[in-house]
Amino acid sequence: MTMSLDRFAELAEIYGGDVARWPEAVRETARALLVAEPARLEVVLADAARLDRLLDLAPAQSADSALLGRLIAAAPQPASAARRWLAGAGAAVGLGVAALAGVAVGVMIGQPGPTDPQSAQSVIATDFTADLSEALEEPAAL
Repeated sequence: MTMSLDRFAELAEIYGGDVARWPEAVRETARALLVAEPARLEVVLADAARLDRLLDLAPAQSADSALLGRLIAAAPQPASAARRWLAGAGAAVGLGVAALAGVAVGVMIGQPGPTDPQSAQSVIATDFTADLSEALEEPAAL
């Protein structure tokens, strides 16, 4: 595995001037590149080490208790049991209604019916003729 000079400089900027603090996966490659290009890369490591020393001089700040209290108070609270139950019940009702609608549509679509206009007209004509025949056979009530 090879490493470019730019990648070496990037890693020095991220992890500092001590190659031992770099990720283990790139240490050996970085050391090999440092042996191959010492004039260029020692300057990069020296700059990174200067920044490391400056950062080490900065006092460590700890969060005060007032800030921690505000952060804890602002944290989202877990939903109550009743609210979780209502949310679950609402989802169950919605799924039930959707299932019922699907069954209703399936039943309506599954109903056999005339497929062409000629057969629909013949069904209507047959029903009309049967009704007319029954009406003519029955004596009219006067």
